[in-house]
Formats: sequence, C-alpha cells, structure tokens
Amino acid sequence: QHVDNKWVSSSSEIIAFRKALLNPVTANEFQHFVSLKGDLLPNGVVFWQEVQKYKDLCHSHCGDAAVQKKITAIIDCFINSAIPPALQIDIPTEQAKKILEHRKELGPYIFREAQMTIFALLFKFWPKFCKFRSKLGSDKILLPLEEKRGPKMRKKEG
Repeated sequence: QHVDNKWVSSSSEIIAFRKALLNPVTANEFQHFVSLKGDLLPNGVVFWQEVQKYKDLCHSHCGDAAVQKKITAIIDCFINSAIPPALQIDIPTEQAKKILEHRKELGPYIFREAQMTIFALLFKFWPKFCKFRSKLGSDKILLPLEEKRGPKMRKKEG
C-alpha cells in the first residue's frame, strides 16, 4: 500500500513476519540473510526472540528471581555487553540507557521500545528475504547464504 509517499505494510505481512521470527527454522534462515546486510542485524533477530521468551516468562507467573535473571541475561548480552561494542543491537543509546535505568522493574514491558525498534528495522528486509527464498526453495536457502557469508567471515577471523 502506498500512503503519502510512504509504503505501509499490511497487517497480514506484519503477522507473517512475526510468525517467521517465532519459527526457529525460518528465523535462522532470516538471521543468515540479514547477516549479509549489517553486522548487528543477526543479533537483532536473537534479541527479538529472547524478549519474546522474557515476556512469556513474565506471563507464566514464575518467580521474580527467574524474571530478574532473564532481564540481566538480555542486558548483558545485547544492551551492556562485556564484548565491545557494549550495545550489540541497532537501537538508539537513549533506549539502551532507559532499559538500564529500569532493569529492576519486573514487568513484561522493559524491552518494549527496543523490541519494536528492532522489529521495524528487521521488517525492512522481510520482503527481500521472501523474494530470495521464493526463488530457491526452503531446502536450499542456507547454502547460498553461507557461500556469500564465507569470505566476509574469513576476513574477520584473519
């Protein structure tokens, strides 16, 4: 759909993308696909999935200690990593600071803004991924991605 010179996605496309991120096989293929588009994008896929698991944990009424442990794990991995850069996902530093300030609040919404930012960023690559996947067939998708990624990864390791 085209509205005021901006492309607006249909809700069915957004729902399909959300389902894809929740499907381990499709999410893995998409993660490989976006790894060719930007260094932090694959982390965004995992971050989105981990935040979903965190929200599920909150809604399962498990103990506060488990919820706090998950918050800490997500922050240590993606928001304030010991491995440089500290911010391992593509979100504004203000969002990261806000998460760090509210890390003791145990509700399901601590990562909401960051998750929405990541979702919107990743969603831009969804149509290209769908087109790429439709040309190949799902059983053959990872091979060309690995081949494209190979030289890039060897350069980093070397």
